[in-house]
Amino acid sequence: MDRLHLILQRYFGHTAFNPYQREIIEDLLAGRDVLAVLATGGGKSLCYQIPALVGDGVVLVISPLIALMKDQVDDLQARGISAEALNSSGSYTATRRILSDLNEGLVQILYVSPEKAVGDDFLDLMASLSVSLIAVDEAHCISMWGHQFRPEYRSLAVLKERFPKVPMVALTATATPDVRDDIARQLNLSDPTVYVGSFNRDNLRYTVVPKEEDAYERLRAYIRGRRGDAGIVYVATREGVETLAANLQTDGIPALPYHAGMTAAARAETQDRFIGGTTPVVCATSAFGMGIDKPDVRFVVHYDMPKTLEAYYQESGRAGRDGKESDCILFYNDSDARRLRSLIDRDLPSEFQREVARSKLQSMVDYCTTTKCRRRMLLGYFGEHFNALPCGGCDACAPPGIAAGVREEGQTGKTRRRSGQRKRGTTRSVSG
Repeated sequence: MDRLHLILQRYFGHTAFNPYQREIIEDLLAGRDVLAVLATGGGKSLCYQIPALVGDGVVLVISPLIALMKDQVDDLQARGISAEALNSSGSYTATRRILSDLNEGLVQILYVSPEKAVGDDFLDLMASLSVSLIAVDEAHCISMWGHQFRPEYRSLAVLKERFPKVPMVALTATATPDVRDDIARQLNLSDPTVYVGSFNRDNLRYTVVPKEEDAYERLRAYIRGRRGDAGIVYVATREGVETLAANLQTDGIPALPYHAGMTAAARAETQDRFIGGTTPVVCATSAFGMGIDKPDVRFVVHYDMPKTLEAYYQESGRAGRDGKESDCILFYNDSDARRLRSLIDRDLPSEFQREVARSKLQSMVDYCTTTKCRRRMLLGYFGEHFNALPCGGCDACAPPGIAAGVREEGQTGKTRRRSGQRKRGTTRSVSG
């Protein structure tokens, strides 16, 4: 067993790499830039965590959420890996300790926000350290074509300018071909190797349910039928989250709310109870889920339609990360689409952004209203061809008589897994 496999097994308990993990790690250790698009649950974090355990110096990870940093740091420290996070939630004493450990070479992985990473003081600190790798997580946030564009990510190009010899890896689970090219361009990646894994999750069953007056009753009946299985119900608004969680509790279903308007302590309690299994159902806005490492989520329900297929793919992909069959159910009606169109016209500052958002919303509507294979449409949106029809894993391809969103005994929803793509640079390609 070679060194990479020994580290994989010793620290992370895995006996084999997921597709493309080893190739990505080897490229980074060889000093190459990499753009990696791997599905939720595909093991993106290991692509920079293992290099941190192989080489000297510190791996810098740009992460968008404090909660996500905390989850990652807590997990790594529990595994005996020296990881820290510098962000606004840290006390003065903790920050001084981390800075001292950095200067002494005691930190292997350091998480920071994009705003922190491009500050003059932090850039000067980096220049004084031995930085072996820079990882940009949720890299789609840098692209205006992406579904979670964050202007502060645009400034990250300075990292490659200041540290051109340090390899950089951009990681995301959701990026169309246009977004991939934009990520590489905006980060100034140098002739990156681009890995695009398959977007197909053949253990997930996709179902769209008409959102009518009996929507809550159908949702309640479905959750009761899961007999305590873990699940996430996404709702568009904070008020909707609170109302739905309260109604489920009243009806005897253990459920808790999660949204950005709650206190940090309340959000942490919900998250801990969900991950620990004491509360099986969380009703949440899109603020919940990023970085949540709970493999046995058996269903993800979107009670309101999301704005984009990228968001839907990412959020629904939190189901079944253990490889077991799980349901992805979306309640749809035209009023959701009209509401989202009005928000686009009201909230986005430029016509370009509004045009992009309208196009993405229309793709979401097309997915909800199609009578054809949903899996094929979803994968096609990300540039992956899927022809194993009927897929058996969506309501359009399921045998007649199976109720929407409900598995009958013996219905496996199996589909054929297609290989992903691998290419070097942004124009040349070879098969994976």
